[in-house]
Amino acid sequence: MYIVEEVITHAVAAAREWLNAQSKEQRQSPHPQASRTTSPREAVIQTDANWKVDTRTAGLGWSIRKTGETLNFQSVNCFVSSPLIAEGLAMREAVKKCKELGLRHIRLESDSAQLIKALRSKLEPPEIYGIISDIRINCLAFETVYFIWIPRAKNSVADGLAKQALALYQVV
Repeated sequence: MYIVEEVITHAVAAAREWLNAQSKEQRQSPHPQASRTTSPREAVIQTDANWKVDTRTAGLGWSIRKTGETLNFQSVNCFVSSPLIAEGLAMREAVKKCKELGLRHIRLESDSAQLIKALRSKLEPPEIYGIISDIRINCLAFETVYFIWIPRAKNSVADGLAKQALALYQVV
């Protein structure tokens, strides 16, 4: 099973390298700047994941706050090979939900510094290249997008949702 994951990771990295070599042009993708203040029309989305190494299962949680209401979501993914992948999956699910809800201005917050750094840069870890690509493609549907790192203490709602999702999955 580990060999398959390594082959896929290497194939994705090689494909990215090949694509970059084919075109020197900048591709349009959201590389938002950090923002300290939140606009009234902006939805604030906090994401988190909880990963269990022995079962390779991840609980995902995300909370969407917009114009006086809060929507909470959670899910579980199996066959997740690292905490970083779990964090990326949570962010990807949150972005998809924002797109479904027709939101136009979003501020995505996570306590995963590595994930936020990858989303802000053009060089993402090969381990999460596909997930980052999915997030960026989905973000093209929004007028404004910000990726913000927040301390773990400020991400308690999404953290609780992720932990609860994982706990419920293990009970079943």
